[in-house]
Amino acid sequence: MNKLFFLILLPAITLAQYVNADFIVLNDGRESDYHQLEKVWKVYHQKSVDAGEKLAWSVWKRTPKKNDNDNAAHYVVFNQYASKDQMDKGVKNWTMNKAVSIMKAGLKGKMSSRSIDKIVKNGDNLKKEVRQYTIQLIDATPFVGGTLKKGDKMNFATMRQKLEDYEKYESEVWKPVFEREILRNNFRWWALTKIVNRNDPAYQEATHFVWNIPAQNSQPFVEENDYKSNKMMSMMDDYREMSSPSELTLVYSTD
Repeated sequence: MNKLFFLILLPAITLAQYVNADFIVLNDGRESDYHQLEKVWKVYHQKSVDAGEKLAWSVWKRTPKKNDNDNAAHYVVFNQYASKDQMDKGVKNWTMNKAVSIMKAGLKGKMSSRSIDKIVKNGDNLKKEVRQYTIQLIDATPFVGGTLKKGDKMNFATMRQKLEDYEKYESEVWKPVFEREILRNNFRWWALTKIVNRNDPAYQEATHFVWNIPAQNSQPFVEENDYKSNKMMSMMDDYREMSSPSELTLVYSTD
């Protein structure tokens, strides 16, 4: 059996294998318009989840960092699927006309058809760049601590694999570290994902993402001082090149 990805955004524990992640760079001064756009799109994504076309959709705001460049992402949008077949079928069957029709039906009496058309049509003008990655779960801890809610945090870092057994290194060295920290109530979840596809604007050198969700009021890691732990930790740079971690905050999600 393949390893399964605990989907963290649904009331019941559901399992996902593939995720489309869009790292969105907004044009200056368009953040308010972007929120309006995602609120309209949420209606479509909720219907898609309800119809069994995907498992979940969510929008996360990235916390800016001092060393950000001009193309640092402002938001990350996730579409999560139970399998590659479900993902491929959803992409194949999707049309803009169908999506807009669902939005209009869901927002009937709340927003005019003309307003929805205008918001959706203007969507691409809000975005300077969209870096899209399709990622597949490699390994993960169980998710603990209940369903995520608006305002919760998640951290991620990009990785560039340097040795063939890099994934084994993450699973056998770092996963147990986070499992121990989860038992100490310092973290709620950790996962390793592999980039299996990307669009042209996406960064080409990255091979993996590592994710974790901290618990509130978490404490520093407990350092293991045995020979094996020290040796394996010292080999980090041999196995992968890691970016500076980034923080995300949950803004919108499907039910």
